[in-house]
Amino acid sequence: MIHLYMKQQFVSMQERIIIKDESGKDCYLLIGKWGNVGDGLYLYKIDGTLVAEAKQTLLSILPKFDLYLADQKVGSLSKHYGLKMPFFKVSKLHWLVTGDFYNHHYQIKKGHQLIMTMEKSYLPTGDFYALSIEDPKDAPICLCIAVILDHLLLNRLPQKVRNRRISFQPY
Repeated sequence: MIHLYMKQQFVSMQERIIIKDESGKDCYLLIGKWGNVGDGLYLYKIDGTLVAEAKQTLLSILPKFDLYLADQKVGSLSKHYGLKMPFFKVSKLHWLVTGDFYNHHYQIKKGHQLIMTMEKSYLPTGDFYALSIEDPKDAPICLCIAVILDHLLLNRLPQKVRNRRISFQPY
């Protein structure tokens, strides 16, 4: 299992995003833009090697992104509506993304097998997205999915919902 961190401020502003490991070492650089058909995200290892891409192929209330790993299409991320919350499917990989997206707490599973969890972490140096990924080979695609979900869900919420604080419930 690996743990990776992205600074929320840079994700939300569509800036260059540096992804760090748990020791604070830079691992990946994610650049690009998203929000229009044809836009893409490009994930590079810190040495400059392109490892993953996400390209928007459908712009609607149910957008779609094609996911590439080393120039080979590995699946498509698409949004669906559930009874309470939206969910996302990654075709070909058979991944399902569910959770509380508005509070940045979700997981990716393949059947009952956990692929990744993401939570928002509040640290003195800023707010970060903390990703726990079971298999390191899934990290590039998981990072692209995390950035896409942040954009799709957070930027389309009404202002009062975006400002809502996380409520903690005692046991």
